[in-house]
Amino acid sequence: MFEEAARKTGAWRGKKYVALGSSFAAGPGIAPRVPGSPRRAGRSRGNYPHLVAAAAGLELTDVTCSGATCAHLLRESLFGLPPQLSAVGADTDLVTVTIGGNDIGLTPYLLARRAPAPVRLLPAVARAADAEAALGRLAGVEDRLVEVLEAAQARAPWARVLVVNYLSVLGPPGPRDGAVDRTYRALAEGLAARTVSAVERTGTELIDVRTPSLAHPPGSAEAWTLDFFVPIPGRRYQGAPCHPTESGMAATAALVLDRLITVPPVR
Repeated sequence: MFEEAARKTGAWRGKKYVALGSSFAAGPGIAPRVPGSPRRAGRSRGNYPHLVAAAAGLELTDVTCSGATCAHLLRESLFGLPPQLSAVGADTDLVTVTIGGNDIGLTPYLLARRAPAPVRLLPAVARAADAEAALGRLAGVEDRLVEVLEAAQARAPWARVLVVNYLSVLGPPGPRDGAVDRTYRALAEGLAARTVSAVERTGTELIDVRTPSLAHPPGSAEAWTLDFFVPIPGRRYQGAPCHPTESGMAATAALVLDRLITVPPVR
């Protein structure tokens, strides 16, 4: 699938690549899981970091983890794992970052609102479903993103830092949108705008996957994400509820590779 990209990214072959981020980078529900990784991390060998590394011949360190926030990249442990930025060093040549969604509760909000009514009575689910609280968390996310990106730059001064934003779980706005859809869009658009600002403030680069993903919503011919569903044990799915599909990860990888074709390593 990525043969042409493999031919055109020869300058990157053998370079060190560290992938940072949350579930939209990790790929929960996409088989197979990375051997030895915590099951709750949802780290897939079919996620976009693995696809990019395989096509470009990069030496990958994938520390992405479902549920991660900016704090888990900077200083906090999650599922017994060290802070993700500890994997970035002076010899790192490429860093990708997909983060911020859990800081505002973007996907947790949609999961909670889509869940069956009895489940929404659980205190943790009710908190995730609080639209006002989620929208309020947008205010501080840009500064946290800047802190992450500046830390990556400090740890790897010769690396290209690519910020990969979040695929949308919904398509373009429509007349049938309800309150949940409108709130999710406000959260997603707010995060996207603050991500752009953080990229501009730090001089990093944005890989915008959100915009093209709007044309590939759940239920479309080539869906890049899935809407809510209740998984049946033992059945294989294309991804986790309200998360990227295998096609979405492949499309994200293609967009990252397109950028690597046009920019060489710094050294």
